[in-house]
Amino acid sequence: MSEMTNRRDRKKQQTRQAIGDAAMRLFLEHGFDSVTIADVAHEADVAVQTVFNHFPTKEDLFFQERDGYVAFPSAAVRSRLEGESIAQALAGGYLRLLGDYHGAGLLVQSVEYQRTLDASPALRGRELQLRQEREDLLAATLAEGAPPLSEGLRPQLMAGFASAVDRVLDAEVQRRLLAGEAAGEVQVSLKPMVLELFGAAEAACRGSAEVSAGDRTSRPV
Repeated sequence: MSEMTNRRDRKKQQTRQAIGDAAMRLFLEHGFDSVTIADVAHEADVAVQTVFNHFPTKEDLFFQERDGYVAFPSAAVRSRLEGESIAQALAGGYLRLLGDYHGAGLLVQSVEYQRTLDASPALRGRELQLRQEREDLLAATLAEGAPPLSEGLRPQLMAGFASAVDRVLDAEVQRRLLAGEAAGEVQVSLKPMVLELFGAAEAACRGSAEVSAGDRTSRPV
């Protein structure tokens, strides 16, 4: 790759970052529905078309890490260590993400982020779509793995449980931050709960496999 190409790519990424930062400042200050693409372009000092070149929709400006968000649980399962359970991989992934947010100083900001999201029907609808994409991708990954979690409807069941655990944990993080608990304390104190909930989800799915097998063997011939 030439030096000119490298420079062009860096400039493109810098422009995208500037647009994304400008958009989030405006969204958090004024609310998503009150901000226009023209407002974002003006704040970032770029043309409106430049905004669209990097972010096809206004919702994409809010969910800037869409691809990473959707792929994260699936990637955690695919990259798990030998002997590591599905639950351990998902719990470890959640805790790493929580640590990354805290390290970047974004955990406290997540309260305002969630308030902005909750106030916009358009964002709530888009979030549901992204959660479904995330769940579907995790189910597809589990279906490629070892039984019993790859059998029948268990991939979808485990993915649904994992998505529910994510929502419960995210809500608990927000509750504790709003109650005044320090971000670092939230990160540390939540660890046992993360491991417990993902473990319970996997145990329930494995238990369903045992129940199904028992049902088959108990049926009259």
